[in-house]
Amino acid sequence: MRGNAMRAIEAVIFDMDGTLVDSEGVSRRAWSLAANELGVDLPDAFIDTLMGRNSRACNSLVVEHLGGNEALAQRVVDMHLELFLKLAETDLKLKPGAHEALEALRSAGLPLAVATSTARVRALPRLERFSLTPYFTSITCGNEVANGKPAPDIFIESARRLGVDPAACAVIEDSHNGVRSGHAAGAQVFMVPDLMAPTPEVESLCAAVLPSLHELPEAILG
Repeated sequence: MRGNAMRAIEAVIFDMDGTLVDSEGVSRRAWSLAANELGVDLPDAFIDTLMGRNSRACNSLVVEHLGGNEALAQRVVDMHLELFLKLAETDLKLKPGAHEALEALRSAGLPLAVATSTARVRALPRLERFSLTPYFTSITCGNEVANGKPAPDIFIESARRLGVDPAACAVIEDSHNGVRSGHAAGAQVFMVPDLMAPTPEVESLCAAVLPSLHELPEAILG
């Protein structure tokens, strides 16, 4: 499904987790395992609200969900990270069409960037693991902006680093929070859903909703 593009696209900014790297399912499993281990209730619907957010925001939401128990929330968050990193050693894979889309867009002369909620210390090894780093002019991480997704900060900063107006950027996202962030930044958002299908509200914020990254170059380049 495609909406009306606002203006010519001069750069493309990719989310990482769930968009380029198939990691959100691994993260969801890690949250569930951590909850079971510590005897707390984290329903799937709540876990879905964490998708696309940085660690500070996740921590705050878990604290709120657990009735303000900061110590328990910190244990859940720490165990989630520990379990995620263990699972990631074997279970992470690249999203279908990722290399092909990046190669096509780079060959068309578009500068490419990453804007990920993941902290740099974990984001760079993940990108390097799949040989993605050379495609990108800049990489902006969740620990480098004041407010995480769904606030627009990370995409505004990514566009600034590229030297391009956010309105001339295509943002590629999989999560509801990421779509809201890209739209709030004024960018043209192309959603490739991962774990969550778009709601009517989320779909209304998108220039296009695509079945996979294979369709992305044509959607952007025409």
